[in-house]
Amino acid sequence: MKKNKNGKKKEKVISFEKDINHYLEKGIACFKLHDYTKGIQYFKKIIETKPENKSVYYTVAFYLSEINKEQEFRILDDIFEESNPHYLFLRGIYFCMEEDVNGAEYHLKKFIIKEPKSKLRQEAEKLIDNIHEITLFQNNLDYIKLTFYYAGNIESVKEKLKIKFESPFVQSKMCESLYEMDDYLISNVIFLYGLLENNKIAEKTLRQFIKSLIVKEKHIELALLSLKKIGAKEPYEIFLNGKFVQVTLKSYMNRYEEMEELYSCWNDVLSIVVHNMKKSNKYSEQSIEKVKYLWGKFINSIYPDLPHLDQKMKRIWAAGLELTLLAAKSINVSSKRLALIYNVPNHEVLSKYNYIKKTIRF
Repeated sequence: MKKNKNGKKKEKVISFEKDINHYLEKGIACFKLHDYTKGIQYFKKIIETKPENKSVYYTVAFYLSEINKEQEFRILDDIFEESNPHYLFLRGIYFCMEEDVNGAEYHLKKFIIKEPKSKLRQEAEKLIDNIHEITLFQNNLDYIKLTFYYAGNIESVKEKLKIKFESPFVQSKMCESLYEMDDYLISNVIFLYGLLENNKIAEKTLRQFIKSLIVKEKHIELALLSLKKIGAKEPYEIFLNGKFVQVTLKSYMNRYEEMEELYSCWNDVLSIVVHNMKKSNKYSEQSIEKVKYLWGKFINSIYPDLPHLDQKMKRIWAAGLELTLLAAKSINVSSKRLALIYNVPNHEVLSKYNYIKKTIRF
């Protein structure tokens, strides 16, 4: 060992980089304990040291989407405001999980422009293609979340499951899991059945499951999607409105058409807000994304209580929404000022603001 000028031995410093799984496990553990600030630091460490490990982004985005709403805005700002272009890729996946197709596509395309030579470019392009093809599947949140949760590992999961499913014990345990009380477990198992392409046992199990009188609506949807993925021929028999009926995936999912029409009316509110925000030149792109996120959460929370809105009522809701955004960002602006901008009564603006705030509980 070398000595310094004073004759003392120099200590040999050994630097090492911890495995990314270490940081990932630490981050997940922190999130489960609701220590989001510390968890985010672990996630950032992974992205900054291994920026092209795609499976990490899916895992991080999945846990971000599970954050308690009261913590959500602060935590998302902390990680999304990073200047590193790879955070655009993370945002894209996150917005996919939040069912914000426009937000997802916008960030993924922006990532491709900024990082055209990145190894993640192909994954980003594939995600954009998948977004365009997800028409029938996008109504089921569990399907979307599980798709992105397993993304990056889907092929290996398929291969392992195919081998394991040959065991009668595994077949029995998976079938039993469909009738447990744990919704997340049930959704996971249904999704995994969908990976067993052309498997007659998996098809038979799901066909029997959707005929159950106690199965929840969201699990029927997910099971129909998995049956479609398996390659099971339509129609499918389900128990609906007190009787057994034959349905196709499309006919069953079309019950959302009424919802889409109502959403269209209420989304006019969002269009008014975004237009005014851009016109004022006082809001950042992130603020516009946040107001979209707020409105989406609110609409999903109050559905189906969505009455028709006339133009004046749309402006009232728009003013209330903008006031909600400002409050979420801790910006003190008088409701009277917004009432003047939108040309609506101030007391109505305050009423809608309080209702939105109470509903989404930020």
